[in-house]
This record gives sequence, C-alpha cells and structure tokens, in this order.
Amino acid sequence: MSFDRIINNRFVIESLYRLMAYILLSLGVLLYYFAVPLQFQHLIVFILSLIVFPLSLKLFVYIKSEFSEFYARQVLFALDTIVVSAALSATHFPIVFTALILIMLWCVKSLTNIAFSTYSFSLILALIVVYLNAILFFGFENYFVLDSVRLTVYSLLCFLLYLGSGVYFKKKHEDYLEKTKDYYQEQMNRYVQFSTQLSRYAPNQLWQSIMSGQTQAKIKYKRKKMTVFFSDIQGFTELSETLIPDDLAFVLNDYLSHMTEIAKKYEATLDKFIGDGILIFFGDPHSNGIEQDAKRCIEMAITMRQQMHVLRERWLKMGFPELHVRMGVSTGYCHVGNYGSDYRMSYTVIGHDVNLAARLQAVADIDEILIAGATYKLIKDEFICIPKQSIQLKGVQNTTETWQVLDKYTGMKSEAQKWFDYEYKGFHLLLNLEEVQHYEYDDLVAILEKAVIRIQEQKSITTENGVALLREKDELDDN
Repeated sequence: MSFDRIINNRFVIESLYRLMAYILLSLGVLLYYFAVPLQFQHLIVFILSLIVFPLSLKLFVYIKSEFSEFYARQVLFALDTIVVSAALSATHFPIVFTALILIMLWCVKSLTNIAFSTYSFSLILALIVVYLNAILFFGFENYFVLDSVRLTVYSLLCFLLYLGSGVYFKKKHEDYLEKTKDYYQEQMNRYVQFSTQLSRYAPNQLWQSIMSGQTQAKIKYKRKKMTVFFSDIQGFTELSETLIPDDLAFVLNDYLSHMTEIAKKYEATLDKFIGDGILIFFGDPHSNGIEQDAKRCIEMAITMRQQMHVLRERWLKMGFPELHVRMGVSTGYCHVGNYGSDYRMSYTVIGHDVNLAARLQAVADIDEILIAGATYKLIKDEFICIPKQSIQLKGVQNTTETWQVLDKYTGMKSEAQKWFDYEYKGFHLLLNLEEVQHYEYDDLVAILEKAVIRIQEQKSITTENGVALLREKDELDDN
C-alpha cells in the first residue's frame, strides 16, 4: 500500500494518532520523574499503554463489525480517557502539561463525534481512575503545581507536534478527497454520457424506470389494456427505388425525428421503427387511464398528420415526390414486457390489437387516421369521427367496424384558431400561427391580401359557366 493510500485511510491515521498520543503521554510521565529513581508505580502508564493500545484496535474492529462504527468510537474515547487520567494522576496534574493534554482530548472528542452521554460517563470514569491511582500508586501530594521548565518545554513541543501532524494529515486527506471527488465526477460524467447515448436505443419511459430502480432488465411481461398506434409512409417502397441512398436516408430521418418529437410530447412509448413504419403504444410503463391514453394517442396522430403537411411542402420544394402517411389505431388487451433471452431482450407489445392496428393502417387512405370500434367508444366525445364500412381484415375472422378521425372538438371560434389546413382542387392553405414570428405578420398579411385580390380579379372575369374572359388590357394587347 502506497504512502498516500496509508495516510488517507481514516482508521490507520486514527491509530497512528492514538499511538503517538500514548507515547507522548508515557514520555511525559518519565520526564516528570526524571530526577527520581523509578519505581514500579512510575511505570504504570507504560504498562497501561502497552495493554490498552492493541486492545483498543481489536476492540474497535470487533464492535464496528458487530454493532457500528459509532459505538466503537464511544468505547475508544472511554479507553483514551482512562490512559489520560492515569498519566495526569501520575504527574499530579501539572498545570501546563494537564492543560495541553485536555485540549488534545477535547479535539479528539470534537473530531470523532462523541456523544454527550459518553463524554459524561468518561468524566466520571476519569475521576474514579484518578482517585484509584492516587490511593494505590501516586499519593495526593503536590497536585496542581507549576511545571518544571523541561516538562513545560516538552509539553509545548508535544502540542506543536500533535497540532502540526494533524494539520499535515488533514491537508493530505483534503487533497486526497479532492482528487477522489474529481475522479468520481469524471466517472459520473462518463456514465451520464453513456447512459444518454444508450437511452436512445430504448423507450424513454422504460429507460427512466430502469434507472430509477422501478423496473428490472429481466424477461417479464404482463397483460394490460392499451392503445396501439401504427403508421407508415404511403409509397415509400417505390420511393426507395427512385432516390439515391443519401436522399432516401435524409427523408426518412427527417420524418422519423419529427414524429419521435411529437410522440415524446404526448408521453407515448415508442416501441420500434420498422423501416418507414412506427409502432407506438400508450398504457405502459406509465398510464393515465385507458380512456385518457386513447385520447392522447388520437391527439398525437392528428398532430403527426398536421406536421406531415409541413414536411411534405418542404420536401416538394427540395425536389422530392409528394409523400403521405396512413395511420391505424386500436385499443384492447395486449401483452407488454421484455421478450427474448438473458443475453438479448426487447421491450415490446404483442397481441391481437397490435396486429389490428397494423391492418387498419394498411387499408387506410392517405393522410387518414383509421380506428377500431373499441377506440371510437373511448374518444367519441372529444373527436369528430365518421363511420367507415365494416371491413374484413387479413388475419381477422370477423368483420371490423372502423371509424375515420377528422379532428378534435376544440370549442373555439374560428377567429381564435391557430392552425388552418384547407386543401381543395387548385387550392391548399397551410397556416400554423404558433410557428409565425411577430415580425413576420406584416409580410404574411401582404401575401394573403395579394392572393385575395388575385382571386377576386379572377372571379370578376369568369362567367357562370366557368369560362374566363379576356380583360380589356389583354384585348388591347392582342389588337
């Protein structure tokens, strides 16, 4: 073990301190009797130190293992009090020597968190030890006399040595703690970076549950009523044959990134990407209730459809073909959990309604949100839906009632709307006022006024039969 490791081991440092204190006490007693022939009673402190020090180490380890470190320190303080009392009794409590020893003992009490009850008991024990030593060994003469010069100098040197070594070891320990803190801070930062990167390969809710200890990464599943969402891009397979790989990757990543942000906004669990398809479910690992989960799913689907209008316009300007999505939603009992092996597992959802959502998506028209009857019953009070014909889905024995989701009942007047999406033959207005910056209002108004003037002008020269007449200036130009 290196020197740095030794001096930063708390138990080792405290043991060295205790050993040094015992040696200094013993030498102080010998110095007190320097001019007196030594007798057996004068060696009592040496004998006590030889017995108490190794005993205290073994006792500390035993009590710490059987009870706690706190109780072990209380016992050690009591043993230290016995040794100090014996030493001071042997020297008849010289003023300077006693004061410095008591100061050091008080420092030990303050640094090692000694309980008041232990301190009180140690004082009583110290008085008993003092009287026993006085009666049996050292007598009652010459108490509280002034120290000799040599004992005073020795006491001051011992105090400086004790204080200096304490400052040194404290400084070294603080440096060690600072290095340890920096090391663990660096490891924590690396851990956070790694966990952030790995979290992208699993649903956010599942990752948070695992990191908080609520969920364990083991093969386990449960049966729950959930709402399942499935979508894909119509015609994406044909598109992949016409675009170069870089352009195809750009379109796909652009689409998936926006859809993922929307799913995150509505606290959905994003199961997986299947090419251009997205499988999302609501109800695990966290649920807001079956009805609320279904409603949040439909809100998410409508938002995705609106966002797809924006993406489509941008892609058209970049020269890519017009792309549309199809969406299917179903609600029912599914099995959700970890599937696979101990070596490799996947958190996913399986069941009839997962397949039903995929089938609904496959038969939906472009930009259509097609839902099953169970989902319709949960969301019909808040969303505008129209019934579709019952269809026979592949892999489903009975016909399935389906509904098309148009929009949500907002309860707002048209003047307060922030999203306009009107599409007719020859006309398409897509306006999201939440995205418009305040300094763009004037330009936006000017563009719309120009469009209105052009429409009114075209109307004025168009007959009831829909034939556009030439304007006067056009006729003059032709002549």
